[in-house]
Amino acid sequence: MTRFFASLAILVAAITGSLAASDRQPAPPGSFPGAPPQFTKFTAPELERGFMALAFGSDLRIGARPRGIRRFDHPIRAVVIPGGSVDRTARMRDVIAEYARTVPSLHLSAVDGGEADIEVRLIDEKDFDGALTAAFGARIARDFIARTDPQCMTSVKSDAAGSIIRSVSFVIVDKGEDVFLDCAYHELLHAFGLSNHDQRNVWTTLNQNRMVGYLTVYDRDLLTILYDRRMRPGMTPQAARRVLPRIIGDRGLAIR
Repeated sequence: MTRFFASLAILVAAITGSLAASDRQPAPPGSFPGAPPQFTKFTAPELERGFMALAFGSDLRIGARPRGIRRFDHPIRAVVIPGGSVDRTARMRDVIAEYARTVPSLHLSAVDGGEADIEVRLIDEKDFDGALTAAFGARIARDFIARTDPQCMTSVKSDAAGSIIRSVSFVIVDKGEDVFLDCAYHELLHAFGLSNHDQRNVWTTLNQNRMVGYLTVYDRDLLTILYDRRMRPGMTPQAARRVLPRIIGDRGLAIR
C-alpha cells in the first residue's frame, strides 16, 4: 500500500501523550537507510488495542465474508514467483524465512513450486494494475485501485468459518529497496491474517503513513497472538477480547 515517511516522535506527540511503550531501539540490521527506530516493550492494553484494530476487517476480501478472526488453521507453505526488472527473489525468501524463524507458531515454510497457501508475486510498478486485473477481474481490480490507490496489495480468500484458504501478494521490485522491503513485510502481515490498517498506531507496519521495511517487535507479537491455538478462526471480537489477556500473559509479551 502507498505509505509516506513520517516522524515517529511527531506522530506520538500528535496522537496521544499517554502511550506507555518503552525501550526505543534502532532499526534492525539489514533495514534500508533511514528506516525508523522501533519500540520493543508494550503494555497489555497496547497489544490488545492493536490486535483488535488489525485482525478484523480488510480492504479486499474475496470469497465468503467471515464473522471474525481470519488465520490459517494448518502449516503454511509460501512460494515466491519471480518477476520484474530487478531480481529480488532471494531477498523475498529471506523475509519469509525471518517470519518463520521469529514466529514459530506460523509453522511456515518456503516451497519452490507447486501448491502453496501464500503466493508472493514480484512485479514492476508498470505491471501492477494489469496483474490485479488478470488475477481478480477488471471490476474488483478497478474498485480496489480507486478505493485505496495501492502500491502493493494482498488478497486473502477465506471460508465462512474464517480459515484462510489462500493469500496472494503483489510486491513491487523496481521502486527501490525501501519500497520493496516495506511492501514485503507489510503484505505478508496481511497474508497471514492481519488484514486491516490502523493509521493511529505508531508501532505497526500496517500504518499506511509509515514506511518501515522490517518485522517490528510489535507486529511479531501480534502474529504470535493470532497464531496462538486459543485464537481460533472465526472468533468474534467479543470472544477474542476474552482470550487476549491470557494469551498475552502466558506468552510474556507485555511489560509487567
